[in-house]
Amino acid sequence: MKRRDFLATSAAAAAGSSLIACRPPGTSAAPPVTSGQWGSGDYSHVPGLAGPAHGTVWGRTGVTACSDYYASLAGTMTMMRGGNAIDALVAACATLNVSDPYMSGIGGFGGYMLIYLAEENRVVGLDALGRSPAASSPATMTLDDFAMGYKAPIVPGAFKGWAAALERYGTMSLGDVFEPAIQLAEDGFVISKFDERYTQSSADKLSRYPSTTRVFFPNGRPPRMGEIIRQPELAASMRHLARVGADDLYKGELADRIVAFLAENGGHMTKADLEGYEVEWREPITTTFQGHDLFAMPPGSCGMSMFQALNIMDGFDLANMDLYGSEFVHLWLEAFKLALADDDMYNTGKEDVEIPVDMIISRGYADEQRARIDPARVASFSGAPLPFFGTTSLSTADRRGNAVAFTQSLVNGYGSGVIAGDTGIFLNNGHMFGFVLEEGHVNHLEGGKRAKGVMTPCIMMKDGDLFAAVGAQGGYTIPQTVGQVITKLAVAGMDMQLAIASPRMCVNRGGGRTPIPEDSVTYLEAGFPPEVYEELAERGHYLAEPGNLGGVQGVYRDAETGALAGGSDPRRDGHAIAW
Repeated sequence: MKRRDFLATSAAAAAGSSLIACRPPGTSAAPPVTSGQWGSGDYSHVPGLAGPAHGTVWGRTGVTACSDYYASLAGTMTMMRGGNAIDALVAACATLNVSDPYMSGIGGFGGYMLIYLAEENRVVGLDALGRSPAASSPATMTLDDFAMGYKAPIVPGAFKGWAAALERYGTMSLGDVFEPAIQLAEDGFVISKFDERYTQSSADKLSRYPSTTRVFFPNGRPPRMGEIIRQPELAASMRHLARVGADDLYKGELADRIVAFLAENGGHMTKADLEGYEVEWREPITTTFQGHDLFAMPPGSCGMSMFQALNIMDGFDLANMDLYGSEFVHLWLEAFKLALADDDMYNTGKEDVEIPVDMIISRGYADEQRARIDPARVASFSGAPLPFFGTTSLSTADRRGNAVAFTQSLVNGYGSGVIAGDTGIFLNNGHMFGFVLEEGHVNHLEGGKRAKGVMTPCIMMKDGDLFAAVGAQGGYTIPQTVGQVITKLAVAGMDMQLAIASPRMCVNRGGGRTPIPEDSVTYLEAGFPPEVYEELAERGHYLAEPGNLGGVQGVYRDAETGALAGGSDPRRDGHAIAW
């Protein structure tokens, strides 16, 4: 689609043409948007609500918000059985491994977790990013090796993170929380339309590996909507881990089987790589925004970069600004260009690199960066392209007031594309996201180094009480989409589902890469007032047909009543479930 055609069709969509499809048959056209501020009440004017997520859910016992409703159900059922938010989170993670296998799982390269502990009134952070194998180097790997295959995996950190959180703060055993996932793997999950599309788009990669096609192409082709995928080998691996303990994936029988399979096929991860891996409990970084206290993970998370952008925006008069007007959109995108340029320069998971975190998230630096923004024109920045990939995020909260936001990943869809032999476990392609081959870059590939991860879960507090736990999937869109939901909650007072589902924008780059070179583009979803598209173009933004704008999952707690709420992104397959 040509740029001129896209501008015209986007403006028409914002005026209502694309929104009509969301109306029940026989109803009148949705009223035109005048203020641009999405309010509560009739949501029929909000695009994208054709998915299963359609409204904020409320409960008292617990709430789980995931990108897949099987996982939300497993998490909330765990709290109905007496478990807490941490138990529920691990139950949901295990279930996602079964029914959302293209985004996360036991073989995932890792993730970041924030836990609010109500009894202690504090937030703790868990860094579960994996490490590159000792043999990984520019001499032993190419970009093709990064993308898929037997050299692509780094040490899987995600599962060790689940186990560490459960052991320290959970109340149930690994067997208890694995039960729903094991049953689903044995009985089979039903392929949705989203599953069909995603698996079809990854078909070329998956078809290269017999251990994968045997499970996921049971009829010799990618599955269609309505078909059932059973994973008895994954169920057996989960039962084994529940029986002998989580360390077996790193030091025991499962570790031996995975390493042997990779070695037979030219991979170079060793048993020593697995045995030497540990997760790290880390102190969250903090900032304030619009009267709320925010907590995020330190580098290599993008929490630092999201905080920089929010600090820049906090210096504008947001209370009197239309969050769907061209002024706000322009300022937001320019703030994130500045923040992501710093992210590319400084952010890494490597422990031996000095990162000026305090400076980057300081108010003084935000003032300097804000002064660089031209309210009338875009700015261009030179720099290496930043990759754009998918992840999965989930959030839980329980009746005791605890909450968790966790974002984890296989990196690309289905990770390396490889199921590790007869274990049923998809292995990640963590090299692709965590490292680069560019000499001198802060994330230049070295063996035995902790990967960088863009995931940006966030805990929000207000007046000393838990307010929300939010996270997202979507590569370098993550800090942008999480930041937008935080802004809609804090500035506009939206409920969680509306803050997630309502239209958003993103700075990105053609070809699925993000976002700071001179050829960066602006993604603007349908639903903004018609004039915004033209006004942004006049400022110099190059509007492109929107691609993937991520998937946000969030939970909220009413400080007065203790009631719990959840929202799930209709851009994905999820639905929050509360009880």
